[in-house]
Amino acid sequence: MRLLRLHFAVFLLVQLTSCKPDADVAPTSAKLADRTWLRSHEEESANSFIQVYRPESYAFPPSWPRTGYLFHADGRLVHYNPAPNDGGSIPSEVGTWTWEEAAIIHGHFSAQYGAGDYKLKVIELTNSILKVQLL
Repeated sequence: MRLLRLHFAVFLLVQLTSCKPDADVAPTSAKLADRTWLRSHEEESANSFIQVYRPESYAFPPSWPRTGYLFHADGRLVHYNPAPNDGGSIPSEVGTWTWEEAAIIHGHFSAQYGAGDYKLKVIELTNSILKVQLL
């Protein structure tokens, strides 16, 4: 029994020391930046605060034009809104973005768009999905 406990303790120690902190999300900017992320509201739970975004190349089901973001690697932020004539989504550069800390995106809207700040906590980020929570 002692030998089993010792093996478990060593296994647990190895697993814990190999875990990476959340700070590793920030270096994954390559997965986030210079890609257009469109909101996939069909994948969101009704009572959840988590928003789901997919790359524009994703095979979305038919719907109204989608909102979204383009986070440029140089810090520019573009927001996509539905066109007034329902002709798709239209981009407009609205401000800047940076990684504030581990998994927090800090966005800043320019005066033209209401000069405000917002924060998004990145819940999941892969090449095919971006899940965020508005803070």
